[in-house]
Amino acid sequence: MNERLREVLRAALALLEEGEPVSFSRAVQETLLARAGRRPRTLAEIRSVCGRLMRAVPGLAGQPVQRLGRSECASLVQLGATARQQSKIRTILHGVFEHCRRQEWCLTNPVGLILPPRLQEREISPLSWSELVRLLRLARQSSHRSCMPALGLMLWAGVRPAELLRLGWGDIDWEESVITLRPQHSKTGGCRHIQLYLVLRAWLREHGVEQGRICPPNWARRWRRLRDAAGLTPWRQDVLRHTFASYHAKQFHDFARLQVDMGHRSAELLRTRYLSMQGLTAAHARLFWTPGAL
Repeated sequence: MNERLREVLRAALALLEEGEPVSFSRAVQETLLARAGRRPRTLAEIRSVCGRLMRAVPGLAGQPVQRLGRSECASLVQLGATARQQSKIRTILHGVFEHCRRQEWCLTNPVGLILPPRLQEREISPLSWSELVRLLRLARQSSHRSCMPALGLMLWAGVRPAELLRLGWGDIDWEESVITLRPQHSKTGGCRHIQLYLVLRAWLREHGVEQGRICPPNWARRWRRLRDAAGLTPWRQDVLRHTFASYHAKQFHDFARLQVDMGHRSAELLRTRYLSMQGLTAAHARLFWTPGAL
């Protein structure tokens, strides 16, 4: 490092020291304000993760952000019990410190110097054929019938559970055979267009087209009751999305179309985590995509 650069850094540090220090807790609040237009779930995650860190580390809330370096931030990341939790902490801390850097509350973003934890993607099996048949049969019964539209969109369109909560009947274009997930509704924040397959169209018509939200009132309780009645406990998170992806690949062999429907930026996640052909047969795949066959 040449002498001129050292002088610049010393001058910058002196300016930071002269100004009013910004605490970590204030930095979190300012980050939330700056991202007020983001999805509620995103903001809730920032509050939750940063809140846990401040409860776990005495004095962190009042610590000036310019005094938190790479080693301190690395220690915070290590508080995650799993690689996935550590990755989430790192992502959120990076966002907080990036906001601080732009506001000139710190010189650099120390989290950028921390290597992301290596995630080992695990294969998630789709529903077995017997589980699938049982779930759909029970969904048709009067006591669970209100769950039919939401179940269909998860199973034959790969809609995420959190996205489903914000989806309405008006987001289904019957003429163009497209389901639109608007930016404020999708997980990734971008608009997504999912093909309305014939089997899903028939399933929704069987239930009856309505207005308003796809999910009925007291959705979480109704959905849990249906799963329990089908003997699907414990429930495997996103198993319907995985079932959609696996049967789609088995039947159509169109990874480009599947990637668009799933809303993935690359096909790598599909290949490493979402596609499991164990127990899937070509005959079952044809039935899965045949209207009225299940």
